[in-house]
Amino acid sequence: MIPTHSESRAWMAAWLQHGDESAARALMEACYPFVISLIRRHVADRGADEDLAQQTFTRCFAKAAQWDPGKPLEPWLARIAINLCRDHHRARRVRPELRWSDLPEGEREAMEATLASAEAAPDSLNDDSRALMLRLLDTLGADDRMVLSLLHLEDKTTDEIAALTGWSRALVKVRAFRARGKLRTAFEKLERTKA
Repeated sequence: MIPTHSESRAWMAAWLQHGDESAARALMEACYPFVISLIRRHVADRGADEDLAQQTFTRCFAKAAQWDPGKPLEPWLARIAINLCRDHHRARRVRPELRWSDLPEGEREAMEATLASAEAAPDSLNDDSRALMLRLLDTLGADDRMVLSLLHLEDKTTDEIAALTGWSRALVKVRAFRARGKLRTAFEKLERTKA
């Protein structure tokens, strides 16, 4: 449950003015589900998600004075979390070479269903389809992965993405277009390894 604006403001004020650790703990407990779900949509590595959530709150409290109490806390926290996810991907510089033989059976079935039909894969493949999609997204750079995740997995508008990233609306559209092309190339490359 996301805290109300007045709760967030009171907890942050208690932290800033008195270093009140109970207020900080209450804020973390209230916002944790929001932060961890956001991070998990951007980082497939389940070992890193808890660390990134902890870093989000650490940065939140370290930079608490930069938050505008007149605005909701969640967009500010989301921006911190997304920037940390982007930094995580940059640090890893993961651009794995995907091969058909490396895919688990479920992901191969999801790929087969996608290749066989332009329609959605059967319901039984939804988890495997998502895993395959995250695997393909991991072949992209941090910014490309982030813009596609925000746009297509979280259904954010270009204006919302621009506000979260600090990019212009036009830059969001250009990055999304280029990232889709790179994702398509990764998919086609994976398809060629099937033989």
